Amino acid sequence: MKLRDAYERAPVPVQNLFATGYGLRELPRRHGGRFRREVDALDARQWWPVERLLEDQERRLRAMATWCGTRVPHYREVFGAAGLGPDDLRTVDDLARLPVLDKETVRADPDRFLPDPPRPRLLPQTTGGTTGTPVRYWATWDAVQANYATYESRTRRWAGVRLGDRMASLHGQPIVPEGQQGGPYWRRNLAFNQLYLSVYHLNESTLPEYTEALAAFDPEVVAGYTSAVHRVARHLIDTAQEGRLRPSAVLVSSETLTPAARADMEQAFGCRVTNSYSLGELVAYISECERGRLHISTEYGVLEFVDQGEEHQEILATTLINRGMPLLRYRTGDLAVRGAQEPCDCGRGLPTVDAVIGRVDDLVHTPEGATVGPAPMSLAFQRVPRLRRAQVRQDSVEELTVLLEVAEGFGEEDRSFLEHELRLRLGPTIRLHLEQVDVLPRTSGGKERLVVSSLGDGAAPGAST
Repeated sequence: MKLRDAYERAPVPVQNLFATGYGLRELPRRHGGRFRREVDALDARQWWPVERLLEDQERRLRAMATWCGTRVPHYREVFGAAGLGPDDLRTVDDLARLPVLDKETVRADPDRFLPDPPRPRLLPQTTGGTTGTPVRYWATWDAVQANYATYESRTRRWAGVRLGDRMASLHGQPIVPEGQQGGPYWRRNLAFNQLYLSVYHLNESTLPEYTEALAAFDPEVVAGYTSAVHRVARHLIDTAQEGRLRPSAVLVSSETLTPAARADMEQAFGCRVTNSYSLGELVAYISECERGRLHISTEYGVLEFVDQGEEHQEILATTLINRGMPLLRYRTGDLAVRGAQEPCDCGRGLPTVDAVIGRVDDLVHTPEGATVGPAPMSLAFQRVPRLRRAQVRQDSVEELTVLLEVAEGFGEEDRSFLEHELRLRLGPTIRLHLEQVDVLPRTSGGKERLVVSSLGDGAAPGAST
């Protein structure tokens, strides 16, 4: 019997033991070896001046480029086609001599990105991304520990929490068996001092149960997908329970954080919300300091920002930590606003970005040629009475489908108000289709997206798919 099958057939108390056993297995993988040394080093380097950080970054880039050009079949071929030797990439600017790497190339033949034997010990990983389409990849133990060290130093510590603090997590692991009828929709991982709550069962009917479980657990930190944590926050506000949960920090990631969602969470939980951005492929790490600025961890990866219009840039990322399956100039599909590179009041030398605003396919395109990101799109839904949640889906620039999860009493007046709000942002010519659904669809990883588009960044007026 497979371990997963045994888990699903076990009673809940035994499933809690399984979860704790998983935690005991993961602790040395994540927090053993170089982890504590790396946390201390990251804590020290954050205060370096930006010039020293960038010199250190280029040193790491040269080492990674040499490794790729000599040990990784895909890059030996790419370097040769570009007329480059393994030691010819000396600076960040030299990366432009390589082609951009897209996810489909990696998915088509992932083994070509593995180094020649003898290899460092590799751990198999999977990332679904916001599209839910998995990419198989591998990471070295050192890379896994460097990743968790960066999270500890550059997210948790910046938020004022420490490893081992009592944590409630709302992420995408399928901890509740498919056939389970009714709660509980959470499991305990004693090794992590964690209450892990299923995002797949979070809805209007179960929110009271989630709230009771969270209150009983009394977490010091709440961490999870932005949409899931926001949903709990809205329930607390709507039921006049602000302050019932008082964590010292809320950590969100994986989905766009809008100003309205941040305000709701800070009102409901009474603490600062800390945002971060990273990818399962271990190529980029951006995190928010106590002054509210987003900083790039230069030791983790090299980020290039490719213009996608007057305001937005797409992120290309090059790993500096994972020699197990190194990705250079990887097209993340995510958008940022780079902004002016002014020193942050926090005193850290790490470079900044003004915002991470979502994926290329998180933009709505209009027949007039405009693009509207998820943050302004979210404003269209905020003041609509009896509207719980919404998702925008676009397969043609000529029309838009809006899925609505509504409360009792939602009617024509509400629909008219919403259409007016959408027209204010999208113009008069795009065709709008409003469709009520019982529950908004999520990705296979349990994430909730405001905008789902098949158009990507190549849309133009009149284009369709």
